[in-house]
Amino acid sequence: MFALPDIEKITLELVAQIPKGKVATFREVALALGDPIAARAVGSILAQHKHDCPAHRVVSFDGTVTDEQAQLLQAEGVPIRDGRVFSLSKFLFREFRSDKPLQKLQEIQNEIRKKMRLAPDRADYHTVGGVDLSYAGSLGVAAYVRLELSSLRVLDTQTLAQEVRFPYIPSYLAFRELPVMLALLQKLKDQDALADITFVDGTGTLHHRQAGIASQLGVMLDIPTIGITKSLLHGEPEKDLKTVAPGEICYIRIGGERAGAALRPTAHSEPFFVSPGHRVDLETALELTQCVLKSDSPLPEPIQHAHNASRRAAQALKHQTPHKTQQLGLFDKT
Repeated sequence: MFALPDIEKITLELVAQIPKGKVATFREVALALGDPIAARAVGSILAQHKHDCPAHRVVSFDGTVTDEQAQLLQAEGVPIRDGRVFSLSKFLFREFRSDKPLQKLQEIQNEIRKKMRLAPDRADYHTVGGVDLSYAGSLGVAAYVRLELSSLRVLDTQTLAQEVRFPYIPSYLAFRELPVMLALLQKLKDQDALADITFVDGTGTLHHRQAGIASQLGVMLDIPTIGITKSLLHGEPEKDLKTVAPGEICYIRIGGERAGAALRPTAHSEPFFVSPGHRVDLETALELTQCVLKSDSPLPEPIQHAHNASRRAAQALKHQTPHKTQQLGLFDKT
């Protein structure tokens, strides 16, 4: 597993570079991290560390500031009028010194994309797995559930808790949740306890770089994976999703090619999104997804079971002492 950058620490260091009498927008700080999509994450980090750096010097895209910011900025010579930095461009700081860590993570995703195999390498599947992750404070709790495909009977459940430090940034979810999932699935792979194919709560090819967490997990472990999400991260539906009928498949295109599909399981549920991750093609992914859908369920059974198991484990952890929590590993085997 590659070493992850400490985005929180780097963000605080970047903000510390903003001199008195200058401001930066959340977007400018995100650009210094390597991707403007991280602007919301920058805001979340600064909200938690208001007194650990000159966070008051980071303002909204239009210069809007809070009353507290206005007082601090005016004391530093930045004019405020009607709740905004007056003549924002004059006081905007952009000269950050940064190695742009998010761009390096994009390179990792691009390398994963080159290694993906979007073709099935087996004809029969007897077991299916599902992996999802919930949170208990700073801990990520991954759950893996293995089911018999023919009956959808749960065969076993495993969970693993591990600290998560990487913030949530759209299209970088893998770097937040992958370390926990990877640790759990690697142990199960070593025990020959993985299913024939694994459904992942996260996207595969329906991703800005067509290499979401389902693909990254699949490539790094060299296992067949299918991505399942409740919202569309990237791609264009072939029709209005509001018109998709129960049981109907609506393909999603990226660059003119079909990269995934939306599927509405019931009349009373929203569509979810299916995409191949690794060692499976789109049509096989859709066929298997339909096989693991129950008539009254909004999500495939492996994902639903994994979601429930991770939530139960996370709730249990919230009642553990910090000392016990740090020692938790695999547990809840059934």
